[in-house]
Amino acid sequence: MNDKIFQNIFDRLQYYLPEAWKKVIYFAGYTEGSYSMKFYIQDEKGEYTDCFHLQGVSKGQLVKVFMDIDKVLSKEREKLDDKHKWLSFTMIVEENGAMKTDFDYEDCSDDVISYEKSWKEKYLSI
Repeated sequence: MNDKIFQNIFDRLQYYLPEAWKKVIYFAGYTEGSYSMKFYIQDEKGEYTDCFHLQGVSKGQLVKVFMDIDKVLSKEREKLDDKHKWLSFTMIVEENGAMKTDFDYEDCSDDVISYEKSWKEKYLSI
């Protein structure tokens, strides 16, 4: 994927970021026939807030933005052969504009709960 796609995702998320944010960590995971998305915002104290617990943001708003992002990501994933098709994608953006992306190719659909726990430990230090 190219930088324009990463910028497109961040531009859509930026609307939901509070004024004082330090880092945003976005996750997209794909399994056969479905996807899940979520993001976490780090504040000045280093604490993370789940996007579904943001003040003044409805679940409906988030579902709509995730559907819009999926349209972009699904097109990109369709271009990839099975060997290069990622199953999950994590994007980290710092307040200073630094960005890092990680792609995971391992199928975790058999144990999603363990995968989510290890993902949180890796990215949120929880």
